[in-house]
Amino acid sequence: MSRKKQSQTPVLIVYVATMLVSLAIFGSAALFLRDRFVTKPSENLENASADDTSETEQAKEYDYASARETVLFVGAEGEKINGIALLRVLPDELSVKVVPVSPMILSSVSGTDGTIASLFEMGGMSYLKSAVENVFGITCDKYIKISDEGFKSLVDSLGGTNSYSFPYDIYYKNEATGEVTSFSQGPVTRTLYGDDIRRIITYPLYQNGNETKAQVLGELSVSLINSACTNNSGSIVTNIKSIFNIIYNNSDTDITSKSFSDVRPAYERLVSQSQTPATYRLPSGSWDELGRFTVDEAFKTDIREYFELSEG
Repeated sequence: MSRKKQSQTPVLIVYVATMLVSLAIFGSAALFLRDRFVTKPSENLENASADDTSETEQAKEYDYASARETVLFVGAEGEKINGIALLRVLPDELSVKVVPVSPMILSSVSGTDGTIASLFEMGGMSYLKSAVENVFGITCDKYIKISDEGFKSLVDSLGGTNSYSFPYDIYYKNEATGEVTSFSQGPVTRTLYGDDIRRIITYPLYQNGNETKAQVLGELSVSLINSACTNNSGSIVTNIKSIFNIIYNNSDTDITSKSFSDVRPAYERLVSQSQTPATYRLPSGSWDELGRFTVDEAFKTDIREYFELSEG
């Protein structure tokens, strides 16, 4: 008997099915690899380029020169002035210009003559601000009158300074409070914080009195600002809102949350990109026998040039 020839159809079906499954598996793998190593990196690169473009455009949009401002900074507890300084902030140039202002400078407000200290006692911050503006021929864009506790917290949040040298030994005990001020001649051996700086600025026994105090205030202001930018910039940028709150909650100030937000990018850039932005200049003039200071008329021109104020 002859054997029937078996059909090859089932074998062909199995072969074709196997090929189709294999193609599906390898095709899926190929699509995955293309997506993983070609499509996604390309998309990420495009997104990164878009982010860079956005940041660049944002930087171009923010006009750092528009954030220039002159700030009148006053440390005072009640009617007792610890120190006064004019701070000219130039974020576009990454610089801060400081002019220490002695409370014994002679000025006038609304027809009343006197020292800045006496005018402050008479009319508070309104008179003090006007007295400073009148004697230097400038406008203070903002003002801060900060309390002792606020000043301490502010300096501590900036990190203090360890860059200062005492011209000679100083020692003083305040009999009313028991507070002692004692430092040895030469470079500091530790970081100076808020209470230290307040006691150094208000030390009552300096040679040449208020003249030396003004110089000490200028030197310490510059040292503190430069030390903050050099050693503590990252922390300051991260906590800049908290630093603003220290000023706002412990001061008589016309700075608002809105005005702070407007200049915040400029201040963050200044702190993060410049290590030693601060310099200072003492007012020129003469002291009389009563310890009062008269500012030279020529210094009105000098301060405008130093502060880079336009004639307009």
